[in-house]
Amino acid sequence: GSSGSSGMTDYGEEQRNELEALESIYPDSFTVLSENPPSFTITVTSEAGENDETVQTTLKFTYSEKYPDEAPLYEIFSQENLEDNDVSDILKLLALQAEENLGMVMIFTLVTAVQEKLNEIVDQIKTR
Repeated sequence: GSSGSSGMTDYGEEQRNELEALESIYPDSFTVLSENPPSFTITVTSEAGENDETVQTTLKFTYSEKYPDEAPLYEIFSQENLEDNDVSDILKLLALQAEENLGMVMIFTLVTAVQEKLNEIVDQIKTR
């Protein structure tokens, strides 16, 4: 126990704990790029559409110093079968989700949101 330190979060510990959790949730798609600052990619794949048309994106996350009290840095590292407006939709979605989840570890939430978005995009491709 620490005596009366008000709200001193050990960001490093929270970040390490989340990284370990992510590694067990996404064993095949989680890749660490650097330790300092902690940076990693997670590949998100939609559920298959017709003709096995899947859309896929690899998200790159970098923890900011005060994550999760600050949003992580994120970018689309690579993508498959996505159009430009899909990519900008995904980035908007990430911004919104990050804002809503400040203060809590959020990578799982962000990835799940993107996963659902990709499933929607597949549905739209079917009807294009």
